[in-house]
Order: sequence, then structure tokens, then C-alpha cells
Amino acid sequence: MIRNNINGDFSVVEKISELKPGAFINIDWNKTKLMLPYSLRKDYISFTDKKWEWRYQLNKDGSPDINNPSLYELLPSGEIKTHFCETEDNRSNL
Repeated sequence: MIRNNINGDFSVVEKISELKPGAFINIDWNKTKLMLPYSLRKDYISFTDKKWEWRYQLNKDGSPDINNPSLYELLPSGEIKTHFCETEDNRSNL
């Protein structure tokens, strides 16, 4: 679930165009719970705490590919481990 955080007032993001600085995503994956802040990027949509990064690639038309997100994990060795994911709920408007 993606939420905007404006002065401590949290609202669910229904469309990716509604993302604002301060937004964050909650991820419950493989017995790991993450709350990652929105990170402004040019070529993809990213949420990262610099140890974990949740990323939506952009399609050719500029829309996010919400059905195939990626989760990246920065290991202590400096290696980056990629976890490919599929969303459980394809009804999202993002």
C-alpha cells in the first residue's frame, strides 16, 4: 500500500500521479515488513531506505509497470540482490 504523508496526515495513493514527496510504501514480503520512503528518480518509480529498494519500471508510454515490481536488497558485502515480484492484487489503479 502506498500512502502520502503530508504533515503527519496519511492518505492512500489511488493513482501513481497522486504521489507526493513524503510518500511511502508498506511491504509485507517473505516474513519481512518494510516501510520505504518515496525516492525521486527519472527513469523509474522508487521507494528506498538505502538497504531495500522497491522499484516500478516505466513502460514506453511513461506509465508504471505495476504488475512486475522489483525489490532490491543491498547486502553488507555491497552486492545487490534482486527479488522479482508479482503483485497479489491486480485491481490497483496505480
